[in-house]
Amino acid sequence: MDDTGSASLPSSIEDKNAKPVDWARYGLGNSPLHRANGNTSSTNNKFVSGSGVHYAVGGQEVSEINELYTEEQGDRPWWKSNFFISEPVLFGQWDGVFTSCLINIFGVIVFLRSGWIVGQAGVLCAVLIVIATVAVALVSVLSAVGICERCRMESGGVYFLMAHVLGSKFGGALGLLYVFGQAVGCALYVLGFGESMAGLVGLESPWAQRGFASAAVLLLGVINVAGVKWVVKLQFALLIILLLAGLDFAVGSFVHTDIESGFEGWLSPNLARNVYPDYKDNYNWFTVFGVFFPTVTGVMAGINMSGDLRNPSRDIPNGTLAAIATSTFLYLVFVLVLGSTCERQALMSDFMITAKVSAVRVLLLAGLYVSSMSSCLAAMYGTPRVLQSIANENVIPFIQILGRGRGPNKVPVYSMAVVAVTIVTFILVGQINTLAPVVTMPFLLTYAAIDYSYFALAQTFDIQLRREERFRAREFLSPTFASSPSGGGGGYGATESGHSEAIDRFNSDLDKLFPERTHHKKQGLHSSGSPSLVSSPDEHSSVRSEGSGQDGNAGARTVPPKDAHIHSKPNHWYSNLCNRWLSLFGALLKLLIMFLVHWGYAVANILVVFLVCLYVGHANPAVKPGLASEFKLFRWMKNVFLRLMGRRVHEYEQIVVTPMHPGVEVCSAQLNEENEDFASRRRYHQSSTVQGHFVNIDDDEM
Repeated sequence: MDDTGSASLPSSIEDKNAKPVDWARYGLGNSPLHRANGNTSSTNNKFVSGSGVHYAVGGQEVSEINELYTEEQGDRPWWKSNFFISEPVLFGQWDGVFTSCLINIFGVIVFLRSGWIVGQAGVLCAVLIVIATVAVALVSVLSAVGICERCRMESGGVYFLMAHVLGSKFGGALGLLYVFGQAVGCALYVLGFGESMAGLVGLESPWAQRGFASAAVLLLGVINVAGVKWVVKLQFALLIILLLAGLDFAVGSFVHTDIESGFEGWLSPNLARNVYPDYKDNYNWFTVFGVFFPTVTGVMAGINMSGDLRNPSRDIPNGTLAAIATSTFLYLVFVLVLGSTCERQALMSDFMITAKVSAVRVLLLAGLYVSSMSSCLAAMYGTPRVLQSIANENVIPFIQILGRGRGPNKVPVYSMAVVAVTIVTFILVGQINTLAPVVTMPFLLTYAAIDYSYFALAQTFDIQLRREERFRAREFLSPTFASSPSGGGGGYGATESGHSEAIDRFNSDLDKLFPERTHHKKQGLHSSGSPSLVSSPDEHSSVRSEGSGQDGNAGARTVPPKDAHIHSKPNHWYSNLCNRWLSLFGALLKLLIMFLVHWGYAVANILVVFLVCLYVGHANPAVKPGLASEFKLFRWMKNVFLRLMGRRVHEYEQIVVTPMHPGVEVCSAQLNEENEDFASRRRYHQSSTVQGHFVNIDDDEM
């Protein structure tokens, strides 16, 4: 017998009952998989490390190996490789968010319209246009980042942000409009690719352009259906080509000149000549700004892949802001290089002036074609997932079938087919000049809604914080009932004990119905240090009854408080940039830009959102209200106006109630007040109805 009281077994018995050592757990197994993953083991497709099973954000199980490069890492020949993923593949801020966002915002307009923008607006105003465009998009990005870090983030991207904060009714309407805008924008990008390819092979027919564009959509659709790992692999390749094209452009400005094409080099006085604007053909700063603004409409591409990220709350801010910083640097490089080395007339007349500046023209042309393909690829990746999330929420009943997915990553095949058909339809019936104004409106309205969502979320957090302070103040001011364990202190034996138990039972029921009561009670007790029936900091029960005994397990039940849905602003390096008033200003600015660009399209988009909201409210009235449902914009505006007029505004209804007197019990006379056996029985008013019947005695006697 050892010190612990357990008998020691003989060594022979211990050897028979001992389990064999799993050497693969320590990297000493025989299979290549175990050698490559020494610290991990697989149990029912879960990632096991030590004694814990780890899951990714959103409930997806993390694969024990990275299937993105399984074929390259394994020892199997390529013809035995599994070309479709069998387990969920999750990405981070660089391989997921940064790549998707950068290839979406470093697009074809930078290659084809940078010179024209510099020629019209000059170097100084062109730099201002770039900064203003990035600032407008950055406000929406910071609003989305603020929402991501102050509440949970799931799959659905832009739709989830709006639906989680504003409610499924507005989120569904704005999400459908965003999907439509993404589809039309993808048609615009791929139609530009079709025109470039048709011109490259010498075909000027519009049907040839539409044929190339439709073939590109079909190819990108097949890649998306194959799985997310093929999308990310192709994105890596496209991003490398884009960055090489930008490097080729920058290096070419130093190594050669082309005087005949208007490219005179850095030693020419073109920078002084091109500083100020020279608008022609009735263009002005705002119209030139409108030409460049569609470049950044895909800035939410990284947010749309939130369901395929390891940690969306961390990866989305870091990856998106890094992509915006990189793209802004590239925008300014193109503007400054073209304004310093090229003549103004060449900038305004030659849309391919960037190819003249580049050192290897083929490489820049490859970047030009790839930029169109990359924007369409990112749109076809994120847009079906937004539509899938809308369908899974059952906001609009007749599109529920679009929520089905294939494989462990739930690839939205049906949603992808709908988006592809929409893109091909606009390719066949539209042109670039007619599609351009249609693309801008849904993006501006969606980004304005995201800005307002963060403003409403921050205001709702303040409302909840003030309510918590009122709870805490009421706990300090309200009396505390306490009863002696021995039953003394002016009581009447079982009557006093039954009364205290009834109070405890009643409070316990209220605490179960309203967990915030326990939360505020604990906060008040921890700060004041006063004794009460509420549990102490080292006890985790909400209310403690007298009959629970010493350990408190018999009559007490743990009621853990629910976590707050809205968190306070964390201390990240980008958190101070998320400002609610900046978001409100950005929302109003985007609405103003909508009406300045085309008031007819603006009214049409707002009307569509209103009609879809009415339909959702009629077809599915029980949709989720959203985290910011407590904040009402018009009520807030009314209160602000009243404060400006010097009025006192109360955010809650004030009711005068009678005070409570501790130790004093007031009750009506009871029939059993002197009988202790029935003292603990609840007092219920009972009544019975007795109906009399007339009986004729004379008839009975006869």
